[in-house]
Amino acid sequence: MSDPYHRESELKERFNRFVTDKITGNSEDYYSKLSIEDFEDIKTTLRDIHNIITYRTTVRFIEWVSERFPYVRENYQVYLDQVLNIKPSDNGYDLVVTGDINVLAEIKCNKPINNGFKFGAQQKTGLIKDITGLLEGKSKVKSVNPAEALKFLVIYDFGDHTLLAVQHLIKNLPAYLKGKVFLYKEEIALDKDKVYIVFIK
Repeated sequence: MSDPYHRESELKERFNRFVTDKITGNSEDYYSKLSIEDFEDIKTTLRDIHNIITYRTTVRFIEWVSERFPYVRENYQVYLDQVLNIKPSDNGYDLVVTGDINVLAEIKCNKPINNGFKFGAQQKTGLIKDITGLLEGKSKVKSVNPAEALKFLVIYDFGDHTLLAVQHLIKNLPAYLKGKVFLYKEEIALDKDKVYIVFIK
């Protein structure tokens, strides 16, 4: 006969296992040492997790772009500094390259909802807004004309879930975006009137 469910025991076990496995490596009862105020501080700090994931994905994308375009490789530090100086709440693009080549990029770290194979309604709305902003521009960004730039929607790769969710998104785009969004492939010639989805791990 199995033991009855005990809510605190489960919460304590999960919390302690995570801290031990991912942070300290030392098996202790961290849960019991923390007050409600301590947990609130942790919760506040964890709000930045999304920004950390986005930042790291953006840096990986700069590396990806620099491997394909010599101009970006030669000016790598300029674009890394640009990313370091953008606040998470900024309404511009996540990466803007101007010069011998123009690039606009939006970085998204959406994991398909419920670990499934499509994005949730809110996620889809945000992705469509970003695609539209890449194609049509943003009122607060005057440094580059979208019509003169290569456009990338960069999505963190959570594996098959991400690929299938993106395929579902492309298939179900609004009519005005049909035929304008494609998965990036190395062998294709890039058009400035399209948005290419790049997966970054």
